[in-house]
Amino acid sequence: MANGRKSAPQATLADVARKAGVHKATASRAISDPGKISAATTARVRAAMAALGYVSNGVARALATRRTRTVGTIIPTLDNAIYAVSTNALERRLERAGYVLLVACHEFNLDAETRALEAMLNRGVDGVVLVGQVHARATLDRLQASGVAHVFTWSSAKGRQPNVGFDNRHAGRLVAEHLLSLGHRQIAMIAGLTEGNDRASARLAGVREALASARVTLPDSAVMERPYSLEAGAEALATLVCARRKPTAVICGNDVLALGALREARVRGIAVPRDVSITGFDDMPMARVVTPELTTVHFPMAEVGWNAGEMLLGMLGEEVATVATELPISLVARQSSGPARTKR
Repeated sequence: MANGRKSAPQATLADVARKAGVHKATASRAISDPGKISAATTARVRAAMAALGYVSNGVARALATRRTRTVGTIIPTLDNAIYAVSTNALERRLERAGYVLLVACHEFNLDAETRALEAMLNRGVDGVVLVGQVHARATLDRLQASGVAHVFTWSSAKGRQPNVGFDNRHAGRLVAEHLLSLGHRQIAMIAGLTEGNDRASARLAGVREALASARVTLPDSAVMERPYSLEAGAEALATLVCARRKPTAVICGNDVLALGALREARVRGIAVPRDVSITGFDDMPMARVVTPELTTVHFPMAEVGWNAGEMLLGMLGEEVATVATELPISLVARQSSGPARTKR
């Protein structure tokens, strides 16, 4: 009783089922496990819930099923479009099956990743999606002890499951071989920070491998490890072009570093690719609209997240198709790479 008036009785699941024209069990399944109910039926049930103001008792359902229908993902950063695209695809796939995605960032700090994992496990997540194959021992031990379903992403892990990613070492070889085919022998690299980042270290290893096969040296002075930012890419290029060993081509560890390098070249009046070729990795949308258009390696960013969601749902007992664990990559040659100066 409030202000002399009775509050309206709370709608029940039976009320929802009656209004939606379905059996009570069907209404319950549409709420708790929508991936196994037709989209049309689920839509009717949700419309009935909204009309009646029905709120399901998620706590009681979680206790009964031992599932919270939540999944956690811990990514390096949201300050990079590649992870945003992948995470968005993961969220869309999980939402279709009735799961909610919790997101945390560790900013390339593996101890912070361990803390984020602990927080998610304490909230009862049903599964976890992590980036890369390099993690603190405490993170891997906690995953093992918890028994929670988990998937690693973004890196190649042949023979190691569960994983959805691609071969970053092969990506490094692709871009190095492309520049070698254009006659470049004075090659430098602005790599991402390799400590705790197996994607960055694998790309650098692939570049070294391809150059060594062609008997081209990559001295340590020509490799600059930098955080992924426009400013870092610009600063690194400024250092390289002022060095005694001036490169005719610069491989950047991702498109963000490459865009920063392109900007610095423009500021300094260095023509790309006439004076120096610049390449990246990832094939972000900006790579196609910057001037000159960026040569890069295409990674299927959205497919990583979508397939990781599919794999995790399969581990959680949902009915999903078998998913590809290693996704294809390809070199995309655009205007920022051209023949070495010595060939002109």
